[in-house]
Amino acid sequence: MYMKKYFLLEEVIKMLGVSRNTYYNWERSNKIPTAKRDPMSGYRIFTESDVNHLKKITGRG
Repeated sequence: MYMKKYFLLEEVIKMLGVSRNTYYNWERSNKIPTAKRDPMSGYRIFTESDVNHLKKITGRG
């Protein structure tokens, strides 16, 4: 069975239960670390570990 390697921002904000603007505000204010980017698309990408860390530091886990 194929395990997904990365999550995109849209999936992560749904997991956190926040809006895209809230996520951007957190990133801009350094509440959360800047996400890694896919070198081809430039999209923010997150591992399962990244998502768990975001849940912990935002209190949404």
